[in-house]
Amino acid sequence: MLFSITGFTESISIKLEEADNVKSSNPSKFSELLSSLEEQKKLLDNEQRYYLRYLQAYQLAFSGKTEKSKTILKEILGSEASETIKFRSRLTLINFYAYNRNWADGLSNLTVLLEELPKINNEQYQNDGLALAAMFYNQIGQYSLGLTYANQLEKQTKDARQNCLAKMFKFESIFYTTDLKVDPIEIESAINACNKEPIAANLLRTYVAEMHIQDEQLEHANTLLLKYIHEVESVKYVRLIVRFYSLIAETYFKQSDFEKSAYYSNKTIEKAVNIPTTQGVINSYKFLYHIAKKQSDFSASLLAHEKYSQLNQSYIDEITAKHFAYQLAEHKSFEQQSKISLLNEKNTLLETKQALSEAEVANTRLIIMVLIISLLLFIFWAGRLYKAHKRIKELAEFDALTGIFNRGHFTQVATSTLRYCKSAEQDLSVIMFDLDYFKSINDNYGHATGDWALKETIKVCQNVGRKNDIFARLGGEEFCILLPSCHIRSAALVAEHCRSAIEDIVTEASGHDFKITASFGITDAKTSGFELEKLLADADEAAYDSKKSGRNRITVFTVEEEPEQKQLDSSWSIT
Repeated sequence: MLFSITGFTESISIKLEEADNVKSSNPSKFSELLSSLEEQKKLLDNEQRYYLRYLQAYQLAFSGKTEKSKTILKEILGSEASETIKFRSRLTLINFYAYNRNWADGLSNLTVLLEELPKINNEQYQNDGLALAAMFYNQIGQYSLGLTYANQLEKQTKDARQNCLAKMFKFESIFYTTDLKVDPIEIESAINACNKEPIAANLLRTYVAEMHIQDEQLEHANTLLLKYIHEVESVKYVRLIVRFYSLIAETYFKQSDFEKSAYYSNKTIEKAVNIPTTQGVINSYKFLYHIAKKQSDFSASLLAHEKYSQLNQSYIDEITAKHFAYQLAEHKSFEQQSKISLLNEKNTLLETKQALSEAEVANTRLIIMVLIISLLLFIFWAGRLYKAHKRIKELAEFDALTGIFNRGHFTQVATSTLRYCKSAEQDLSVIMFDLDYFKSINDNYGHATGDWALKETIKVCQNVGRKNDIFARLGGEEFCILLPSCHIRSAALVAEHCRSAIEDIVTEASGHDFKITASFGITDAKTSGFELEKLLADADEAAYDSKKSGRNRITVFTVEEEPEQKQLDSSWSIT
């Protein structure tokens, strides 16, 4: 009788393994096996039941019922299932979060998964975890982390498909990391390694095409993309097709073949109806805007530009959300480590208390008092250290008086923004201004009144700007606003609104009656380039011209035509 029960259990295990092996290759066989196992559910042991639940969750996900699938996977994570089943459930769950762009929950689960990774004995599942980590970190723009896990996967995997994935994630990380260069020989080797994985191979080819475009080798890029376009269309992976179409549109646009560029731009938009905020779609609307403008079709040009601006803002918001999710995950990890450390300290104190109590009963009260005081001191100093750390961070990044970025942190954020706008071919403008006769305010009414004037100035200017504008105090009464994705004409309007708002400040609340005005200088990347120092110098020069022209005005920087005729375009001076 014992033999028959053991044999039946082994038969169930074999059936579960068979279902697992055919779950993606033979869906009908997979469904048939699950139905058979469900009928025998009462005869399954605990571990087999959780294994079946995991496979059922996979079946629900495969049929599009992701919410039901997620519910089962979360139940498994909170159950007594084996570490392996929980690990696989978390892998699947993180894939859902990545697909739905739920970066915060995805990162939270990924942190746990990477902590569990060393406990998993199955090499296949370990490698799946490394591949997922590389993919997820690349998706949220943390390419250095993505590269770390891709390299680790490449070193330890013996599976051809996983080796291909490792190379794909590796070159994706390298391509988007500005201080690393893609080796053409290595990427060609990676493409050859992915000869049986058309999605991965063709994604790698898009990086080669982009390098050709960057090097102005447009014919090479176009030839490569068109050679494999039919293969890409046949795999029916929308994101890859959209990427191919948009790059082809770009090569034609840069070769001034506007008819073909418009054709592939429209194909990109039609194909990406469910993923409208990808870079390829945004670029396609930009090409259509420029093409319509060149053809004097202003109605179509305006429509394309509006769509481009809307999607580009959504894209920027999504990047911000990813960055915020990553920062939040790091904070939670630090907080969890702090809690564990505190618990370990408490445990040590309690053990000491017990040992001393047993050794010397007469001194129990004294020992307890010492421990309590030690704990209170620990909590007190921990609180002090936390506040000090928080204060140091604020001092390092923000101006203590106005609450906006200080010069050092502004330089870091601005450099990153400039790099992005340059690579994405985005407009970018800079506004610099300082308060007129500010020294006389300090001299006549005192520094407290001067500080009040600075804070009121920042308050009214922040009400004018956008949330993603970068506002900083460069020193004294000198301020700067960096406006990504902003044309210089729009920047001039922002500056004029700020100038007007500053002029309208009612100063009676400070206890004195005086006038606050400011002189503004404006430039943009098209005029001054993408070097921060040059942008600031040109905007400062324009602000100085505003001062010379009578103050309380804005001036847009223009390039001098002749060295001896140094002047600014008066048509852009707004009083």
